Amino acid sequence: MRDVIDLARAGLRQKLGTYLVMTLLVAVTVAGYLVVSSYWQDAAEVSTGTAEPLNFPYIKAHVVHAYLSNPPVSRDPEVPAPPRKYVPLFNDKELEKITKINNVASLSAALSQDSFSRFGHLEYLSIETGNALWEDLDLREGRLPENSREILIPDTIPDASSYIGQVIRLRVTRAIVPQSFWKDPLLKDAPDPETTKDLRVVGVYRPSSQMLSGLVGWLEVRRVDDYPERDPDNVPMDWPVPNTLFLKLDDPTKAHSVSLSWRVLYPEMPEAPYPMIPPSKVEWYPDIPETMMKQATQEVAMPMFANTLNAFSLSAIGIFAGMFMSFLDRRKELGIMKTVGIESSRIAATISTEVIFCGVLGTVAGALIAGAVTTYLVTGISGNPIAIPWTALLRGVSVAAIILAAATYIPNAMARQGTVMELLYGRPIPIVRKRS
Repeated sequence: MRDVIDLARAGLRQKLGTYLVMTLLVAVTVAGYLVVSSYWQDAAEVSTGTAEPLNFPYIKAHVVHAYLSNPPVSRDPEVPAPPRKYVPLFNDKELEKITKINNVASLSAALSQDSFSRFGHLEYLSIETGNALWEDLDLREGRLPENSREILIPDTIPDASSYIGQVIRLRVTRAIVPQSFWKDPLLKDAPDPETTKDLRVVGVYRPSSQMLSGLVGWLEVRRVDDYPERDPDNVPMDWPVPNTLFLKLDDPTKAHSVSLSWRVLYPEMPEAPYPMIPPSKVEWYPDIPETMMKQATQEVAMPMFANTLNAFSLSAIGIFAGMFMSFLDRRKELGIMKTVGIESSRIAATISTEVIFCGVLGTVAGALIAGAVTTYLVTGISGNPIAIPWTALLRGVSVAAIILAAATYIPNAMARQGTVMELLYGRPIPIVRKRS
């Protein structure tokens, strides 16, 4: 092993220029990766830090009021289709099925409407009386509504407390289900018969989430037992039927698994005359603000990652080109090594040692350069110096190791090339034989 190190040291001295360029390429690549990765992490922390925390453990879903329970089983027109049967979603039996989904603690029903008032455009959410959602409202002043003529307003409204006791005129849209919803055309929405409402403000609450941040009202509990008619011309909504469900979760981080289980209860029906989707139309998860901020930050950071990948590619090409040119210059040296009887494996180990040494030196230099750049030259979006996380450092070292491991293929392949006689006979033939 010692002679291999001595030969490698001699090779480094003779080809100092080539190996110095290779070391710099590795150093620049590692430094660039660490700086870009650290900058992106700083941006992600700033963006997600402004997102709402997971302190509102609910899935909010806009839904339709009924669904087709027995779609046609065949597209063949000669096969008679069964009579169409519609099932109301706001039925005690149906809601109980949803409540029994794993990780669902409780279910609350509400009626969501777009409203316009002196407060601007806000959601007007009427929650059924007795639902668990009332208990999670952070009431700051006043009391909860006791009838459909009373509302709560959020404390985000300037001087919200001064409106307690006042009557606010509210205008709501007639359509209950947005026209953009993809639904069965037989489901008919019942428009709100009272598009202008005079409601009294009885309290102020603090919104815990964007899911519940508008005007909050009271809704009586109404359930539809059944739609007994077969092959109906239309399936009307029995006003006021809710159009929104809130599922309270035991573990908010597993909201997506609850959504998946919910959709299994109401599978898509591709054989229906019109493609249908499950009653859950639009969903909001507890972590959706944070998720959206992360995705936006990733979109911004993608060009930086593309530049980093270009740097990796150029450095890898430079390393391979440098190694290849180095071996073109060392053919005579390799021939001498073989002539004096050095085995091909030893020659390959010698040259690989040179490559690994330069790579390790370049990786260490790159980490030091990145530390200097992030400390003295680059400031993150947060306004603070960027700190290189150990995970980014570990990934950078791993990538550098992969590039170096690939680069050792050239010295191994060229050093193991045999002489003409070895190629003819297919076995190693030492040029100098040891005397017994």
